Amino acid sequence: MTDRISLARPDAQHPESRQTNPRHSELSPRFFWRLLLVASMIAAAVSLLTTGLGLDRYVAFPLAWSLALAVQLGLFGLAWLIGVGRDARKVWISALYIVTMLFSVTFSYVTLQSEFTKEIRPAEAQRRLFDATRERLTEAVQAVNAGVQQSAEVQLRLASWLDLEKRNGWATRTCEEEEHCYLQGVCDRILRRIGRWEQESGQPYRQGPGEQLIFGTLQTELRTAEQLGDRLTAYRDVLTNGNGVLDDGLDNRERLRRLDGVLNQVPQGDLEAVTCSAATLPAALAYGDHARDGAMDGEEPVYAFQDLMTIFESERELAREDYPTVFALALAFFIDLFVLVVALGASTLEDRRGEGVLPVVDGVPASFEDALQHDIGGWIDASLIDRRNDPDSRQDFIGSILEVISFGREGEARLIPESEEHRRFGHLLVHSKAARVESFVKFNRVGRLFRLEDWVYPALARHLSGFGGAVPA
Repeated sequence: MTDRISLARPDAQHPESRQTNPRHSELSPRFFWRLLLVASMIAAAVSLLTTGLGLDRYVAFPLAWSLALAVQLGLFGLAWLIGVGRDARKVWISALYIVTMLFSVTFSYVTLQSEFTKEIRPAEAQRRLFDATRERLTEAVQAVNAGVQQSAEVQLRLASWLDLEKRNGWATRTCEEEEHCYLQGVCDRILRRIGRWEQESGQPYRQGPGEQLIFGTLQTELRTAEQLGDRLTAYRDVLTNGNGVLDDGLDNRERLRRLDGVLNQVPQGDLEAVTCSAATLPAALAYGDHARDGAMDGEEPVYAFQDLMTIFESERELAREDYPTVFALALAFFIDLFVLVVALGASTLEDRRGEGVLPVVDGVPASFEDALQHDIGGWIDASLIDRRNDPDSRQDFIGSILEVISFGREGEARLIPESEEHRRFGHLLVHSKAARVESFVKFNRVGRLFRLEDWVYPALARHLSGFGGAVPA
């Protein structure tokens, strides 16, 4: 019997069987779950870093990092309580986890979004200001151009009046039909001067050709109009050249300062005089709308939330410039949810073991199948002693052996004997090097169990199926 039973561990006498058909992977499920646990700890550490840096932008360093550490420890513990919890408090724990996670995600997002956009957003702010500045200069040039054109028309009309007065006189007769506001003003000034002359001299003014009062006044008005046109033309040249406003490499503060300086030089009175209306010059730009390139350190949290609110505007379509914000928010959620996912995965594995799902283990090599089944029969005979010749007893016995076999956290099979026959069977397995004896404590009493080799349970199950019996779940 002993010689035959010793064949039950085929790899002990035939080591080549492990090389030709290994029964079990050397990497157990525990290895992978430990790996995931380490990964979840790393994710929690990353979340601690991002949350702490985000809080540090609002509160003092000790308070920020103490609060961040408390939040992350709470998140880690709550995640595993949700994963392995089995009572009604799991709902409340989940609600607490959500509230804590939102706090962590908020400040993690601030850090991540600021890091993602610290180079992008200042460049975007500079481009927007450059475009807005160029637009303002263009509007100003158009407004001043209209004034220059009106000034040129006024000078041309005054020159024709002056020529008419020099040759024929009576140039004031054209005032009756004049519609241009500036020339109407010239006519009014000439008529008032004639009126004062007539009042002082006591006689009517005699109009005619020659260098008289009207001719001299028209000369003065023409020179005034020419000076006005020269000022408008010079200012238009300043706007056209930009006066350094559009130079490359300018800080937004400097660009705005130069733009304000150019817009403040506008000869507004001259422009309104020739156009006879309020000057429609572009408004100055607000620094707060373009300050991102020079105020990142102090206002990163504000910018981060501004970008986030922009994404959720009802009429806005997601654009390329929104991608860093979306990615930062998604990454902040992922970091905190990763720990929860690992915990839920671990609890799922525990649930499946609790339902009796057996570990996946390959059988022994086919070349040893017959010898193994024969040896199992020998174990049964030695265990039953008096009932070994009864086929039904043999079948019932092997079925009872399978029923008292349980599986540990690592999927290892354990035989916990419930009768003397079970104990004899277990010791025969130990003698055949198919199991080893271990102690356990239950109800303050020390008991014995047999930890089986991974191939034993499948072999026993196949032996039972040979009798036509069903393997217990």
